Amino acid sequence: MKYMKILLLLLALGAMAACSSDNDEPEVVLQAARVQVMTVFAPGQLGDKGYADRVMKGVNTLMKGGTGADSVEVNFIASYDVETTRSMLADWAGRKTSSLDGAPYSRRLVVLTEPFMVQWLAEVKSRLTETDEVLLLKVSGDDVEAAAQALGIGSRVHGLNISAASAVKHFEQVREQYYETTGEKEINTNVVRLYGDNIVSYRDSISETILELSPNLEFVPTKTIVEQGGEVYSTQFQSSTFQTAYEISAFLWAFGMLSDSRVFTVLDLGSANSGAEFFLMAGNQDMRVIMLTLDTEPNTVLHRFAITRYFDRALAEWTQQWLRQPAAAMPRMELHGGWDGYCIDDIDPSALVQIQQ
Repeated sequence: MKYMKILLLLLALGAMAACSSDNDEPEVVLQAARVQVMTVFAPGQLGDKGYADRVMKGVNTLMKGGTGADSVEVNFIASYDVETTRSMLADWAGRKTSSLDGAPYSRRLVVLTEPFMVQWLAEVKSRLTETDEVLLLKVSGDDVEAAAQALGIGSRVHGLNISAASAVKHFEQVREQYYETTGEKEINTNVVRLYGDNIVSYRDSISETILELSPNLEFVPTKTIVEQGGEVYSTQFQSSTFQTAYEISAFLWAFGMLSDSRVFTVLDLGSANSGAEFFLMAGNQDMRVIMLTLDTEPNTVLHRFAITRYFDRALAEWTQQWLRQPAAAMPRMELHGGWDGYCIDDIDPSALVQIQQ
């Protein structure tokens, strides 16, 4: 198969008693998987120690059994560039049979990890079958409706998302308390994103929550790194985005020094978060930049806070339920957040006490 993939198979081992005059031992026949779950990652997205890695962990729980399905073939697409990824997705759409013995799949599910991938799939929608289903991550109900129309497969398009609003509210409360306590010049929370709004319509509730808590604020100061969807994950752009994240962090630190205040920042750069973390280790010992990173793990050494969203648990539960349901039976949209424990943060007001004047 052309895909760069790992076949993680739960094979139904049909023990067929083939008794002959010479041998009474049963013959074990391997039955090819009839259900397939394919996950599409942007190039270089895996290894981000956050969102993408949790998605991979979640879908791979299918190999542990307990799903109610006889057998599941779990695959993923993770290429080095966008062109190859799109080609692999097109090949997948056209391949209706198992790679083991050519038997047709009874059902297929494709999980798209980024909203802009809908356009890629729409270009080959004629290859989809009547039982194929699509799960979109990090989307809203309106996005799912739009995707269903673009793909032309109606109720077989679904959405799964986790709101980060609870963590942002906590962050804003800490920011206000800090300025009130220290008397430093108040600076509005800024956001650093990977893509511009022309590429991705963000559905994490970060900007909306900041505006809700700051009614006098007309817009959230936002900086983006790239303007072309997917390019940041290619090998060619990986080093430049890492450097850009580092430079943006250095700029925020310098701005805080000139303002004689702390700068509160929400960072959402995916795998490029590592560039900012390198700066935090090297030049932010005074915590001039108070950073909250989306989809990362807690790490006190880096002097930053983390929003952790459990996409692994949400996706594992969703796919296991999908396997037990007939086609098009899953809800159109499923949303989680801090209210049900799928989003947590490690924001600790006491960690700022040491820097108060």
